[in-house]
Amino acid sequence: MLFSGASTAKPKKDEKKDKKSDREEKYELQEQVFIRWANHLLDTERLTDHKSLQDGSNAIFVYQAIIGQTMAVLGNPSDDWPNILQYVGDSKTNPQEVMDGQQKAVLSAWWQLVQFYWRNHAPQQLREEKLSEAIKQWCIEVMKSYEEIDVYDFTSSFRDGHAFNYLIHSYDSICHILNISAPTQLTF
Repeated sequence: MLFSGASTAKPKKDEKKDKKSDREEKYELQEQVFIRWANHLLDTERLTDHKSLQDGSNAIFVYQAIIGQTMAVLGNPSDDWPNILQYVGDSKTNPQEVMDGQQKAVLSAWWQLVQFYWRNHAPQQLREEKLSEAIKQWCIEVMKSYEEIDVYDFTSSFRDGHAFNYLIHSYDSICHILNISAPTQLTF
């Protein structure tokens, strides 16, 4: 159909819909990761969904677990989120947007908690390094033993899934060498 005016490309509306769907899926995955991380830290199943991530008292419980001290939980979102963001040193995330449940703001606030955890519990020599950079360097180091894989970032290096599979293989190999059981099932 050369020059007929017919197009095989997706309409722009469908492309936007796909991008929105991909973004929503990415945010949902991030929510699940933060929920699992927080529940692991708290040794409970306290957090279950987006609403529980939005609840400032849950963030304060996680903060308490990170620093190993208790503090007053006000139970008032207008006080809890501004306080917790101040405690972790986040001046960029808008507490009102978190309290309003804006997904991107909620996820940003929880990422700040993860980074605060890193700054308090990482090996001393790595604490000043950005968490994402430390993870990237770890991936690069692990992948050095696999000549067929080259990792230099978290996008194109992981796009085809091979790097991720090699990381899993590396982890399984370490567990075998140390004679410990690797988890057989990962659930989100």
